[in-house]
Amino acid sequence: MQKSIKLTFYKILIVSVSLTSMLGCTALPGKVVIEKVEPKTETELRRKLDEWTEQLHSDDPTIRSSAAVSLLGLNLLDAQEPLIKILKDLKENETVQVTVIKAFGFTRDDRATDILIDLLDSESIPLETAAAETLGMLKTRASIRKMSETMLDPQRPLNIKMLLAKALGNTNNRDAVEPLIKMLATNDRGLREVAKKSLEKITKQADGNDPAWWKEWWVRNKSKSREQWLEDIVLKQEENTKQLDSKFEQLKLEIAQKSIKLLELRPDKSDPKPLIEAIKSDYPEIRIFAAKELVKIKDPSVIDVLIDAASDKQEEVRIEVIQTLGEIGDERAVNSLVYTLGDESLVVREKSAVALGKLGRPEAGESLISALNSNTNLTIVCAIIEALGQIGDTMAVEPLIAFLNHKESIIRECTAASLGKLRDTRAVDSLIAALNDEQERVRWYAADSLGKIGDPICVDSLIKLLSDTSARVRESAVTALGQIGNQQAIESLIKALQDVDKRVAEQAADSLVNIKNMNFEVMDTVANTFYTNKDYKRAEAVLEKQITEYSKQPERQEKILQTKIKLAKTLFALKDYQKSLALYEELVKRFLNDNSIKIELIQCLKETKQHDRALEWYVTWIKESPQNNQLCWQGRLEIANDMVEQGKYDTVKSLIDNLIAEDTNLGGNELKPQFQKLRELCASELSATKTASQNEESEHLSHPKDKK
Repeated sequence: MQKSIKLTFYKILIVSVSLTSMLGCTALPGKVVIEKVEPKTETELRRKLDEWTEQLHSDDPTIRSSAAVSLLGLNLLDAQEPLIKILKDLKENETVQVTVIKAFGFTRDDRATDILIDLLDSESIPLETAAAETLGMLKTRASIRKMSETMLDPQRPLNIKMLLAKALGNTNNRDAVEPLIKMLATNDRGLREVAKKSLEKITKQADGNDPAWWKEWWVRNKSKSREQWLEDIVLKQEENTKQLDSKFEQLKLEIAQKSIKLLELRPDKSDPKPLIEAIKSDYPEIRIFAAKELVKIKDPSVIDVLIDAASDKQEEVRIEVIQTLGEIGDERAVNSLVYTLGDESLVVREKSAVALGKLGRPEAGESLISALNSNTNLTIVCAIIEALGQIGDTMAVEPLIAFLNHKESIIRECTAASLGKLRDTRAVDSLIAALNDEQERVRWYAADSLGKIGDPICVDSLIKLLSDTSARVRESAVTALGQIGNQQAIESLIKALQDVDKRVAEQAADSLVNIKNMNFEVMDTVANTFYTNKDYKRAEAVLEKQITEYSKQPERQEKILQTKIKLAKTLFALKDYQKSLALYEELVKRFLNDNSIKIELIQCLKETKQHDRALEWYVTWIKESPQNNQLCWQGRLEIANDMVEQGKYDTVKSLIDNLIAEDTNLGGNELKPQFQKLRELCASELSATKTASQNEESEHLSHPKDKK
């Protein structure tokens, strides 16, 4: 009888502590109303089921939680089905799913154990966290058995095994001890640490024991009765300890905050000494602050301190320290970062890979490749792949090629990008195959990387990619073709100038301009294409490059003159009249009979307001080519009109008087009246100006006092 009472007392105490813990530490509302009903009829039962099911989607979290708990309280299959359906529905509201998950934990209902285990691999952090916490709260033999079997399954990903090992520790149940001891034999150091901590939590044994010790301990203790495991004093001690720990943590937080404030007010922000001392503090908040501040200083003298801090027991501290080591970039940190690649925290592993990539030291390559094959978490795998690309050691080429066929597109993207950074031709065939990947981003990264490698063998495949439905992929293809830059690539780039997407056409144009070692004839074709398309700026760039690269070759001097003519016309189209004028003045000496050059030279002079020089050229031109007499007189008339618009009436009148002295006919019957009209206008304006001046002078003389 006494034994029965004792057992009942244990159970009541366990339930009380668990409920208190759940209500205090989970996201369930503080007031969860569990509706207790005993339906008298099947109709009433169905009404309640429908009512609670509808309430699961209420905007009020309290109503959602109460409905979920009430449904589970019926312990009927019909009541459970809507909850299971919500958890399985990928389109369901995430907040509702979290509420349902926590309801299973609140009621310790293990009917959703399998689904909760599957949710540990969810891409949603809130769902993954809620599932892990709830699994640790179920504490039933069936749930512990399923969690243990999944954790021991070699096919399961590492992150799920870690979460399950932690959840088993949270059950505080002896049934979890043996599976956790088995996990101590795993090859992954991080997983071994999680299993070990869970064992210590369940058994209350001190840390520091090795796997052999645990096996011996279990042999000695597994036959103990459940009553011995559930002694009241242990539970009471835990409860008291938690209260004391909470008060102690609050006190430590206050001390840490005040210390951080003092560090923020330190007079010399460039002095690392206060921060070096702070990173050795007993308070994790201070250590985190110090690590963040040290990265701003980037003083090599702090490296040794940071390396020691990389093994800090607090995950947040390790994360900040590792990121700081990556930012400072000192090679002394390599070994420490290689070690943290095996950290129990998946975030620390990822940050370690990123930091090693920033350091770019080849000696980390082998360890990164090893970590690449032993990790399954996508974020970590991507970080390692990117790090291998940044380091640039070609020993990574073969291992990376295998990941171009990974089932996850994000991995294929990272791999394609990193292979381009390695610039090794061994990757060409695999990258060409990746140009046909179903995912757009994989195709464009593959194209980018082929361009960086620069092997002409891939040109045909890149040309085919110019008809891809994705503009971004076509843009990458023209970039790559420009980097390769052979004749076949150039022809395709010229066609790509007509792409319907402006970005693709622009990139094709830039690629053509930037191609090196282009022969003279190809440059001609490219420049003419740009000029025809009225892309004068790029035409100018190609023509200037053509002149620079080939002007010293005697056999090309005649062609270079033609190039200069094209350049002069291009500059004129760009309204860069000064540069165009300089070229025309050189060219007119070589092409004495080319009237088009003279016309554009004089036009440049007119545009730059060098009217006197333009008029001199007309005089010379008439003497050399009388047949162009009419054209020269028309040009003179245009200059006269231009100067009238500038108000140079005296100059225009003198000009026309000189022209009359030269030829009273003033260029013929069509032009003569226009000249005469201009002369009359100038004379009238000059007369009006003179009269106004005389009137003003007369006004001053007639009112001397006003003047004074």
